[in-house]
Amino acid sequence: MYLPVSVYKNTLRLIGVLFICVGVLLGYSAFQALFDPSVTINLNGVERIDAEAKMFSLILPLVLIFAGSALCISKGKNLTSLHKARETFWSIFHGK
Repeated sequence: MYLPVSVYKNTLRLIGVLFICVGVLLGYSAFQALFDPSVTINLNGVERIDAEAKMFSLILPLVLIFAGSALCISKGKNLTSLHKARETFWSIFHGK
């Protein structure tokens, strides 16, 4: 049993909002660490204080904000085609 398309669209948009919220929360602390010279970043067990390591910690929040924005502003037509592609893929396994 598949979800209706409207529920699917609203669920993806809710996930997009959650991605944006988590990205902003993580990004806030990473942005503060970028400009604080006394902050150390632990990468693979090595504590570093250089700007490269601090910028690396900012990548995940930016990716989350970008993905969340893409999910929120995507049009219903794109999400409907994605939903149809998913149904077609799973119909192979369900024998429909």
